[in-house]
Amino acid sequence: MMPEFFLTTHSVFTRAELQAVLGGRVRATVDSHLSRWRRQGRIARVKRGVFVRLDGQDGGKGSPPDFVTLASRMAPDAAVAYHTALEVHGCAQSLFERFTFVTWTGTKATSYLGRRLVPVRPRARLRTAGGGEAWIEQAERGGVELRVTSLERTVADVLDRPALAGGVDEVWRSLAAVPAVDPEPLVEYVELLGSRTLAARLGFYLDGRRDELAVPSSVLDRLRTLIPRSPVYLDRSRPGRLVRAWALIVPHELHPRADERRA
Repeated sequence: MMPEFFLTTHSVFTRAELQAVLGGRVRATVDSHLSRWRRQGRIARVKRGVFVRLDGQDGGKGSPPDFVTLASRMAPDAAVAYHTALEVHGCAQSLFERFTFVTWTGTKATSYLGRRLVPVRPRARLRTAGGGEAWIEQAERGGVELRVTSLERTVADVLDRPALAGGVDEVWRSLAAVPAVDPEPLVEYVELLGSRTLAARLGFYLDGRRDELAVPSSVLDRLRTLIPRSPVYLDRSRPGRLVRAWALIVPHELHPRADERRA
């Protein structure tokens, strides 16, 4: 692939991607192209090894890059996750200026054009399962491929750490838009993480949508074996009602059933 064609087809890219399509040419050749494009005002450097194409005229002022795709390039193993993954899967109910990705590297948070690109280290237990790669998939945005946590992992992750997805209310609205899930890898993921609080939250969610999502009773039964003995909160900052079946205290606004005991 010729360098100019690469640039016209990649609005966001890494130095490694450019070197790969140029047939692994020597470092000096790749750096020469990058330096020339920067001098011409055709690209901007976001961080070391990560670049965006400047499409506008007048000094490169034009449409901003796709920050979701940019987040997926922020580390060699980056995969967009949490609220950013909800956006990729078409479920997010709000637009954020914070874009989240998971990575095992020591990559630092970066700001670009007022948006924040934030790394999150996966739960430690995923180390024993290939780093969690079984729950990462490829997606496409604007003709560019990116890595994203699977819908099943995303559902579990935002229930596990709601603050990384805009809080419980945003999570609940977004999960209501999930069209379908594969229960088996979802429960396997929760079992691997070993969080009883997550099992309670996920069980409550799936139980409430069991008909829409065609959730087998066997899946709910597996989750019930994982829930805590003492009640836990869906949102620690708010009072709610105790859902005995899941040992979960749910904010009144999210579960206004009068037959549940107030907690």
